Amino acid sequence: MARIGRMATLASVRGAGLGRAVLDALLAAARQRGERAVLLHANGPAVPFYERAGFSRSGAVYEDAGLPHQEMRRAL
Repeated sequence: MARIGRMATLASVRGAGLGRAVLDALLAAARQRGERAVLLHANGPAVPFYERAGFSRSGAVYEDAGLPHQEMRRAL
């Protein structure tokens, strides 16, 4: 299973599709390596972004560095 680490975009360019382009490139690279699924840990406010990209919530919300996070997975 592939794992995506931290992703971030500057607030001034959010909504321009840059984050989705990076995510799509990471998913394509994982597919090329033969991965069957991807795991990530989303910051609470980013959960809807990942859900729109086909990720599903997995497990309970937990706190990391004082912020809510959600494990998320997606099949490739």
